[in-house]
Amino acid sequence: MTGYGPVPYQKTEPFFHHEWEGRTLSILTWMHLKGISWWDKSRFYREMMGNENYVNELRDSYYTHWLSAAERILVSDRYFTEEERKHRVEEILDGRYVDRPPYQEFDEAQIQEAIDRMHTPHSLKREGPEPGFTIGDEVLVKNMNPLGHSRCPKFVRARTGKISNYHGCQLYPETTYLELAGDARPLYTVEFTSRELWGEDGNDRDTVYVDLWEPYLVAA
Repeated sequence: MTGYGPVPYQKTEPFFHHEWEGRTLSILTWMHLKGISWWDKSRFYREMMGNENYVNELRDSYYTHWLSAAERILVSDRYFTEEERKHRVEEILDGRYVDRPPYQEFDEAQIQEAIDRMHTPHSLKREGPEPGFTIGDEVLVKNMNPLGHSRCPKFVRARTGKISNYHGCQLYPETTYLELAGDARPLYTVEFTSRELWGEDGNDRDTVYVDLWEPYLVAA
């Protein structure tokens, strides 16, 4: 998506502009810790919103994307029904909703433990198939438009580049949105010239490097 103007920057921007944004982050954190959601699954449900809703909500607050994904996941996984979700939204819009006290209180140590777990680095490398390309190979990025989330940027699709690095087999996001275990595919860094990507608006100095999984690529 392009043409929506610059991203606004506020030097003294607070962590949250509204209380509900902090609550949304807490909900997603809880879902991740419980294994109900993970980044690829959350991204898939966010990007099922459609371009118009995605952009309109982005102008309001990015946390609307997270809240929408959380609602869709919890309905899909049958934690509550779509009718129950709609009923709660109607209560909020009509001013009838009364905030319920939490059923469980967490102490500071539990909260810090959850934060530490979320920020602990972990590798996405897994056992997988042998790589189909080697460093120096020329590859063409497939011109594809998959449903939902993809980690293949549109600006490199149908463009030719060269393999500059190989990172082993890593979790493939197009399948890990379905199951956290997912499957692993060979991951490469692909080098593109500026002119290959931007045509006459490019130049002979700049090079763009993009990490791409093997299913996005064919031999050039």
